[in-house]
Order: sequence, then C-alpha cells, then structure tokens
Amino acid sequence: MEPERYRGPDYLAAISGGLPPEPLLHADPQIPSRAYRVLVWLLKHVLPLLFRVEVTGLENLPPPPYIVASNHQKWLDPLFIALALPSRPMVYSMARRDTVFNRRWKRWLVPRLGAFPISPNQGHLDEQGLATVYRVLDRGGVVLIFPEGRYSRGRRLRPLREGVAHFALQSGVPVVPIALEGVDRLRLRGRVRVSVGRPVYPDPPSWWSLQRRVTRTVDSVRRAILRTFGREPERRPGRLRRWLGRFRTSRRGRSPS
Repeated sequence: MEPERYRGPDYLAAISGGLPPEPLLHADPQIPSRAYRVLVWLLKHVLPLLFRVEVTGLENLPPPPYIVASNHQKWLDPLFIALALPSRPMVYSMARRDTVFNRRWKRWLVPRLGAFPISPNQGHLDEQGLATVYRVLDRGGVVLIFPEGRYSRGRRLRPLREGVAHFALQSGVPVVPIALEGVDRLRLRGRVRVSVGRPVYPDPPSWWSLQRRVTRTVDSVRRAILRTFGREPERRPGRLRRWLGRFRTSRRGRSPS
C-alpha cells in the first residue's frame, strides 16, 4: 500500500483535468512502447560494449514515482541514465516543442521514447508542460530533470534551477540524485560512471514561506548530487560563527593604541 504523501494545489489541479492532456504524451508509464523497449534493450547491451560503464547505487532507488535530478554533461546523458535505471516504468524527459517536435516523424517517434513537449518562456515552463510532469508522476512514472539547465564539466556543478524543487514539493515524491562522470570526455572504451545517490524527500517545515521551502529543497538536491560524486558539500558557517569571524577580523584590523 502506497504511503500517504502530501499533494499540493498545483499538482491536484493538474491531475484533476484543469488542462486537457498533452496529446503527444505516452499515456501509461507501466506499459512502455515497443520503440522504448527496443531502445532500452539496445542501450543495456550495446553501450557496455562500446564504453566501460559502471553503475552503482541502484539499491538507493525508491519505489516509483520519483524525480531523477542529474548533472548534465552532454546530450548523451539520458541514454546512460536509461541504461542504468530499471526498464519499467518509463523514464520521461522534456523536449522543446519548437525544435524536437517540429516534424511529423518526430511527433510520431519521440513520444514513444519517453519525451514530451514543453514550450518554455524565459526559462519557465508553460502550464501544459507543468501539468504533464504532474500527470506522469500521478501515473507512477519517472521524470528525468537536468536542473543545471546547461552543460557542466567533470564534477563541477552549475547553480540549480528551482523547477525541480517545485515539482517535488507539489507532488510529494522523492528526488533521486544521479552523478554522471566521463560523458563529457567520451571516447571508445572510455569509462563512464553512473552513480545513484540516496533520495531527497521534500519535507521542509510547512510553516516556512514557499520561497524558503524551495530554496531549502534546491540546496538539498545540490548537496545530494555532490555527495553522490563523493564530494562533501562545503558547509556554510552558522550565524554565530559568521559573527565571531567578523568580530575577529575587526579586532585584527584595529591599530594598536
């Protein structure tokens, strides 16, 4: 029996049919399309022949639905993540409507591979895209997000966008951190590591303001990805420690009388 989890008003409005369903969305994540099954089979059998792929931490995966938050090194990243994760349910990802879905054959094929269209405006998702994310999670699917928004290199991590926090806080599902290494310098028989970290559950105090809860969740996801890399995030000093540091600095700066 699924444990009770919080569901926010945006999530409830989306799954109750406030907006019409996205027609290009593959409806049932538990029954992947034939194209998706063939692709995943090829990834799991062919990529290890081309590259030395190491997958760790699968025991950390919670029962679906959940959100995957990964660092972003190259356009090939989703292929290695799909290789690492279970074949079911489907792993969904977002793609721009104006470029990825701009041909008839793309509109036929791409949704069968787990992608759904979004129409971002100044870095924000459109209402249809937001509703689609919540519908996928409501149906027990997995949504892959690259919260950096742009490519990074190595173990460096760009600032994370807030969307992943809003999705987690509204749906009440955990965020699974994944750290990718080696995709940015990919070469034949090169090493690629896919590390799955412990999930982040969105549970900041409910009496906090929304912005504070979002900031806290984003910070938790960032720290989780860094820990999955094997890097311990730098701890920000508490208020007392910062005050003492400023006090000592001011004392050292005083000229002797």
